[in-house]
Amino acid sequence: MKRIELSIEELMRAPVTGVLLPASRTRNQHFGFHMSSSKGKGMEFSEVRPYLPGDDVRHIDWRITAKTGKPHTKLFREERDRCEYILLDLSPAMYFASRGQLKARAATLIAASAAWTAFAAKDKVGCHIIMPDELESLPPCGTRKDILRILKMMHRCYETGLRRARTRVTLESSLRYLCRSIRPGSVVHIISDFFSMSDAASLWLKRLNKLHIVYAYQVFDRLEVELSGRGSLLIDNGAEIGYITSDDSKFRQDYSQIGLHRMQTVSSMLKSSSSRYFGIDVSKGVPE
Repeated sequence: MKRIELSIEELMRAPVTGVLLPASRTRNQHFGFHMSSSKGKGMEFSEVRPYLPGDDVRHIDWRITAKTGKPHTKLFREERDRCEYILLDLSPAMYFASRGQLKARAATLIAASAAWTAFAAKDKVGCHIIMPDELESLPPCGTRKDILRILKMMHRCYETGLRRARTRVTLESSLRYLCRSIRPGSVVHIISDFFSMSDAASLWLKRLNKLHIVYAYQVFDRLEVELSGRGSLLIDNGAEIGYITSDDSKFRQDYSQIGLHRMQTVSSMLKSSSSRYFGIDVSKGVPE
Protein backbone atom coordinates (compact mmCIF):
# COMPACT_ATOMS: atom_id res chain seq x y z
CA MET A 1 0.00 0.00 0.00
CA LYS A 2 1.21 3.50 -0.85
CA ARG A 3 0.68 4.78 2.67
CA ILE A 4 2.99 2.05 4.03
CA GLU A 5 5.58 1.43 1.32
CA LEU A 6 8.50 3.84 1.09
CA SER A 7 11.25 3.68 -1.53
CA ILE A 8 14.73 5.14 -1.47
CA GLU A 9 13.81 7.03 -4.65
CA GLU A 10 11.07 8.90 -2.76
CA LEU A 11 13.60 9.97 -0.13
CA MET A 12 15.99 11.11 -2.85
CA ARG A 13 13.20 13.22 -4.41
CA ALA A 14 12.02 14.73 -1.12
CA PRO A 15 11.77 18.53 -1.51
CA VAL A 16 13.31 20.99 0.90
CA THR A 17 11.25 21.56 4.05
CA GLY A 18 10.03 24.97 2.89
CA VAL A 19 8.14 23.18 0.10
CA LEU A 20 7.17 20.07 2.06
CA LEU A 21 5.66 21.50 5.22
CA PRO A 22 3.47 24.59 4.57
CA ALA A 23 0.61 22.63 2.99
CA SER A 24 0.69 19.92 5.66
CA ARG A 25 0.89 21.78 8.94
CA THR A 26 -2.40 22.29 10.73
CA ARG A 27 -4.04 25.66 11.30
CA ASN A 28 -6.48 25.38 14.19
CA GLN A 29 -6.54 26.35 17.81
CA HIS A 30 -4.94 23.10 18.94
CA PHE A 31 -2.17 22.44 16.46
CA GLY A 32 -0.15 24.63 14.18
CA PHE A 33 3.07 26.43 13.41
CA HIS A 34 4.87 28.30 16.13
CA MET A 35 8.13 30.24 16.01
CA SER A 36 10.18 31.62 18.86
CA SER A 37 13.66 33.14 19.07
CA SER A 38 16.56 30.73 18.75
CA LYS A 39 19.11 30.37 21.51
CA GLY A 40 22.02 28.71 19.75
CA LYS A 41 25.14 30.88 19.47
CA GLY A 42 26.92 29.17 16.57
CA MET A 43 30.13 31.01 17.47
CA GLU A 44 33.77 29.89 17.55
CA PHE A 45 36.82 31.41 19.29
CA SER A 46 38.76 33.95 17.22
CA GLU A 47 41.32 35.85 19.36
CA VAL A 48 42.07 37.62 22.65
CA ARG A 49 42.44 41.39 23.02
CA PRO A 50 42.53 43.92 25.91
CA TYR A 51 39.16 44.39 27.58
CA LEU A 52 37.21 47.50 26.54
CA PRO A 53 34.24 49.13 28.31
CA GLY A 54 31.05 47.49 27.14
CA ASP A 55 32.59 44.05 26.48
CA ASP A 56 30.72 41.07 27.90
CA VAL A 57 32.35 40.21 31.23
CA ARG A 58 31.43 36.56 30.67
CA HIS A 59 34.04 36.45 27.89
CA ILE A 60 36.96 37.66 30.01
CA ASP A 61 39.99 35.40 29.60
CA TRP A 62 41.04 35.00 33.22
CA ARG A 63 44.24 33.11 32.38
CA ILE A 64 45.62 35.92 30.19
CA THR A 65 44.28 38.53 32.62
CA ALA A 66 46.16 36.91 35.51
CA LYS A 67 49.33 36.56 33.44
CA THR A 68 49.44 40.15 32.18
CA GLY A 69 47.80 41.91 35.11
CA LYS A 70 45.38 43.61 32.71
CA PRO A 71 41.88 42.41 31.77
CA HIS A 72 41.59 40.68 28.41
CA THR A 73 38.50 39.39 26.64
CA LYS A 74 37.89 36.62 24.15
CA LEU A 75 36.52 37.47 20.71
CA PHE A 76 34.27 35.10 18.78
CA ARG A 77 33.19 34.86 15.17
CA GLU A 78 30.28 33.11 13.54
CA GLU A 79 31.02 29.53 12.60
CA ARG A 80 31.23 29.03 8.86
CA ASP A 81 30.55 25.31 8.97
CA ARG A 82 27.30 24.83 10.84
CA CYS A 83 26.17 21.34 11.74
CA GLU A 84 22.59 20.14 11.57
CA TYR A 85 21.40 17.00 13.32
CA ILE A 86 18.28 14.94 12.64
CA LEU A 87 16.70 12.85 15.39
CA LEU A 88 14.13 10.57 13.74
CA ASP A 89 11.80 8.54 15.94
CA LEU A 90 11.00 5.16 14.34
CA SER A 91 9.79 3.44 17.49
CA PRO A 92 6.78 1.06 17.18
CA ALA A 93 4.22 3.75 18.11
CA MET A 94 5.19 5.65 14.97
CA TYR A 95 3.92 2.82 12.74
CA PHE A 96 0.29 3.87 13.01
CA ALA A 97 -2.25 5.19 10.52
CA SER A 98 -6.00 5.47 10.21
CA ARG A 99 -5.88 6.91 6.71
CA GLY A 100 -3.32 8.91 4.76
CA GLN A 101 0.00 7.27 5.67
CA LEU A 102 1.95 5.87 8.62
CA LYS A 103 3.34 8.43 11.02
CA ALA A 104 6.73 6.75 10.56
CA ARG A 105 6.52 7.14 6.78
CA ALA A 106 5.68 10.84 6.95
CA ALA A 107 8.38 11.38 9.59
CA THR A 108 11.01 9.71 7.38
CA LEU A 109 10.04 11.92 4.44
CA ILE A 110 10.34 15.00 6.66
CA ALA A 111 13.75 13.80 7.87
CA ALA A 112 14.92 13.36 4.27
CA SER A 113 13.59 16.83 3.46
CA ALA A 114 15.52 18.33 6.40
CA ALA A 115 18.70 16.60 5.17
CA TRP A 116 18.31 18.02 1.65
CA THR A 117 17.54 21.50 3.06
CA ALA A 118 20.72 21.44 5.15
CA PHE A 119 22.72 20.20 2.17
CA ALA A 120 21.37 23.06 0.03
CA ALA A 121 22.51 25.49 2.73
CA LYS A 122 25.98 23.86 2.63
CA ASP A 123 25.66 22.71 6.24
CA LYS A 124 27.00 19.41 7.48
CA VAL A 125 24.31 16.86 8.40
CA GLY A 126 24.32 14.19 11.10
CA CYS A 127 21.52 11.70 11.67
CA HIS A 128 20.31 9.69 14.67
CA ILE A 129 17.41 7.22 14.41
CA ILE A 130 15.57 5.72 17.38
CA MET A 131 15.39 1.97 16.74
CA PRO A 132 14.35 -0.97 18.91
CA ASP A 133 17.85 -2.08 19.96
CA GLU A 134 20.03 0.98 19.52
CA LEU A 135 20.32 4.55 18.37
CA GLU A 136 21.47 4.29 14.76
CA SER A 137 23.84 7.17 13.99
CA LEU A 138 25.93 8.78 11.28
CA PRO A 139 28.27 11.70 12.12
CA PRO A 140 27.94 15.13 10.45
CA CYS A 141 29.03 15.13 6.82
CA GLY A 142 28.56 17.48 3.90
CA THR A 143 28.91 15.81 0.49
CA ARG A 144 26.10 14.55 -1.71
CA LYS A 145 27.46 11.03 -1.34
CA ASP A 146 27.21 11.38 2.43
CA ILE A 147 23.59 12.57 2.20
CA LEU A 148 22.77 9.49 0.14
CA ARG A 149 24.30 7.33 2.90
CA ILE A 150 21.98 9.04 5.40
CA LEU A 151 18.96 8.44 3.17
CA LYS A 152 19.86 4.77 2.78
CA MET A 153 20.14 4.45 6.57
CA MET A 154 16.71 6.10 6.97
CA HIS A 155 15.19 3.70 4.44
CA ARG A 156 16.79 0.63 6.03
CA CYS A 157 15.63 1.67 9.50
CA TYR A 158 12.11 2.36 8.25
CA GLU A 159 11.90 -1.09 6.68
CA THR A 160 13.23 -2.67 9.88
CA GLY A 161 10.64 -0.80 11.94
CA LEU A 162 7.81 -2.37 9.95
CA ARG A 163 8.56 -5.59 11.85
CA ARG A 164 7.45 -3.77 15.00
CA ALA A 165 10.00 -5.11 17.47
CA ARG A 166 9.75 -3.82 21.02
CA THR A 167 12.02 -0.84 21.59
CA ARG A 168 14.49 -0.37 24.39
CA VAL A 169 15.74 3.01 23.18
CA THR A 170 13.75 5.95 24.52
CA LEU A 171 13.27 9.54 23.45
CA GLU A 172 14.74 10.59 26.80
CA SER A 173 17.99 8.66 26.31
CA SER A 174 18.29 9.98 22.74
CA LEU A 175 17.86 13.62 23.82
CA ARG A 176 20.35 13.08 26.62
CA TYR A 177 22.85 11.70 24.12
CA LEU A 178 22.45 14.73 21.85
CA CYS A 179 22.89 17.14 24.76
CA ARG A 180 26.18 15.52 25.66
CA SER A 181 27.64 14.90 22.21
CA ILE A 182 26.92 17.67 19.68
CA ARG A 183 28.65 21.01 19.32
CA PRO A 184 26.94 24.19 20.64
CA GLY A 185 25.09 26.32 18.12
CA SER A 186 23.94 23.41 15.97
CA VAL A 187 20.50 23.02 14.40
CA VAL A 188 18.57 19.98 15.66
CA HIS A 189 15.52 18.55 13.87
CA ILE A 190 13.46 16.25 16.14
CA ILE A 191 10.72 14.31 14.35
CA SER A 192 8.37 12.24 16.51
CA ASP A 193 4.83 11.93 17.82
CA PHE A 194 6.33 12.75 21.24
CA PHE A 195 3.73 10.57 22.98
CA SER A 196 6.53 8.94 24.99
CA MET A 197 7.78 12.32 26.20
CA SER A 198 8.45 12.01 29.95
CA ASP A 199 9.20 14.78 32.44
CA ALA A 200 12.88 13.85 32.27
CA ALA A 201 12.84 13.96 28.46
CA SER A 202 11.19 17.38 28.61
CA LEU A 203 14.04 18.67 30.77
CA TRP A 204 16.63 17.34 28.32
CA LEU A 205 14.76 19.01 25.45
CA LYS A 206 14.79 22.36 27.28
CA ARG A 207 18.50 21.97 27.96
CA LEU A 208 19.12 21.12 24.30
CA ASN A 209 17.23 24.24 23.21
CA LYS A 210 19.40 26.47 25.39
CA LEU A 211 22.52 25.55 23.44
CA HIS A 212 21.10 24.86 19.99
CA ILE A 213 18.38 25.78 17.50
CA VAL A 214 15.75 23.08 17.93
CA TYR A 215 13.01 22.36 15.37
CA ALA A 216 10.28 20.07 16.73
CA TYR A 217 8.01 18.23 14.28
CA GLN A 218 5.04 16.58 16.02
CA VAL A 219 3.39 14.07 13.71
CA PHE A 220 -0.04 12.77 14.67
CA ASP A 221 -3.05 10.99 13.25
CA ARG A 222 -6.52 12.46 13.60
CA LEU A 223 -7.83 9.16 15.01
CA GLU A 224 -5.59 9.76 18.04
CA VAL A 225 -7.69 12.83 18.80
CA GLU A 226 -11.21 11.95 17.73
CA LEU A 227 -13.30 8.99 16.58
CA SER A 228 -15.18 9.28 13.31
CA GLY A 229 -17.94 7.13 11.93
CA ARG A 230 -19.91 4.46 13.79
CA GLY A 231 -19.20 0.84 14.62
CA SER A 232 -16.33 -1.19 16.06
CA LEU A 233 -12.69 -0.40 15.31
CA LEU A 234 -9.89 -2.96 15.38
CA ILE A 235 -6.89 -1.62 17.32
CA ASP A 236 -3.47 -3.25 17.00
CA ASN A 237 -0.55 -1.85 19.03
CA GLY A 238 1.95 -4.40 17.81
CA ALA A 239 1.68 -6.52 20.95
CA GLU A 240 -2.06 -6.85 21.52
CA ILE A 241 -5.22 -6.62 19.43
CA GLY A 242 -8.54 -5.27 20.68
CA TYR A 243 -11.68 -3.44 19.68
CA ILE A 244 -13.22 -0.10 20.59
CA THR A 245 -16.71 1.02 19.69
CA SER A 246 -17.71 4.44 18.41
CA ASP A 247 -21.46 3.85 18.82
CA ASP A 248 -21.49 5.20 22.38
CA SER A 249 -21.66 9.02 22.28
CA LYS A 250 -20.34 9.31 25.85
CA PHE A 251 -17.36 7.14 24.94
CA ARG A 252 -16.63 9.26 21.84
CA GLN A 253 -16.77 12.44 23.92
CA ASP A 254 -14.46 11.05 26.61
CA TYR A 255 -12.09 9.71 23.95
CA SER A 256 -11.85 13.13 22.29
CA GLN A 257 -11.32 14.96 25.59
CA ILE A 258 -8.48 12.62 26.57
CA GLY A 259 -6.92 12.78 23.11
CA LEU A 260 -7.10 16.58 22.86
CA HIS A 261 -5.72 17.02 26.37
CA ARG A 262 -2.75 14.79 25.60
CA MET A 263 -2.12 16.51 22.26
CA GLN A 264 -2.38 20.00 23.76
CA THR A 265 -0.07 19.09 26.63
CA VAL A 266 2.59 17.79 24.26
CA SER A 267 2.28 20.65 21.74
CA SER A 268 2.40 23.30 24.49
CA MET A 269 5.55 21.75 25.91
CA LEU A 270 7.17 21.63 22.48
CA LYS A 271 6.28 25.25 21.71
CA SER A 272 7.95 26.41 24.93
CA SER A 273 10.98 24.11 24.56
CA SER A 274 11.94 24.57 20.90
CA SER A 275 12.87 27.32 18.49
CA ARG A 276 10.26 26.26 15.93
CA TYR A 277 7.30 23.92 16.24
CA PHE A 278 5.41 22.11 13.48
CA GLY A 279 2.21 20.14 14.11
CA ILE A 280 1.58 17.75 11.21
CA ASP A 281 -1.59 15.71 10.69
CA VAL A 282 -0.35 12.72 8.68
CA SER A 283 -3.88 11.41 8.10
CA LYS A 284 -4.19 14.28 5.61
CA GLY A 285 -0.96 13.25 3.96
CA VAL A 286 2.41 14.94 3.53
CA PRO A 287 3.29 16.31 0.10
CA GLU A 288 5.93 14.31 -1.77
